[in-house]
Amino acid sequence: MDSTYSPEVNVKKKAIIYGVILGVISLVLSIISLYFSKTATSIVFSSVINILISYVLFLAAAVFFTLQLRKAVGGYWDFSTALKNIFIMLAITTVVGTIGINLFNVAYPNLQFEAIENTQNLTIEMMESNNIPDEQIDTTLEMLDQQKEALGSLSIGQILKGIAISILLYFILALIFAAIFKRERPMFRKAGSEEAHPWQDNANNASPGLEDQNRNINNPDNNA
Repeated sequence: MDSTYSPEVNVKKKAIIYGVILGVISLVLSIISLYFSKTATSIVFSSVINILISYVLFLAAAVFFTLQLRKAVGGYWDFSTALKNIFIMLAITTVVGTIGINLFNVAYPNLQFEAIENTQNLTIEMMESNNIPDEQIDTTLEMLDQQKEALGSLSIGQILKGIAISILLYFILALIFAAIFKRERPMFRKAGSEEAHPWQDNANNASPGLEDQNRNINNPDNNA
């Protein structure tokens, strides 16, 4: 059975696989973030932990898989190749993560409600301790109430809209990653490397002949 190895096909398959894995990681991080929001005793602590979990850890995982993709094509890829495969990975991550967290919230709706209620209570305590005007507190509470009410009325259209927005944002992230992690294949190897270029071999092979000619010119007796 004949089979041909194609680096482009191989890296695209890996982009799909890594996208699924990264999507599962995103789902797990989102669930952990909900648990921290539910049990937090400080709004500042909750915000810092959520940023660490939802953004720092996720970006670290995304960078790791991006480097693995570059390794899959031999360690070198231009900007367009990097952008295409990174975007494939992140787009699949968005779909898997978004669908996964929505299915989780349907199965365990109380966790999300309790997380928002705890965030709401902590926000009130923080604003009152900082002598925030009542009007501003009421506005914040109204916004949180609207967010809580929207949880139970998410439609497929809203979920798809959320996926589309996330994909757009991830395309921007893919552009940034492609610019950072692109690595062009060098045109020439450094001098002195073990694997010399043909012109280096030719020069090395030709040099003894040139030395002989120079020796003959400087020593006419050799020509006699």
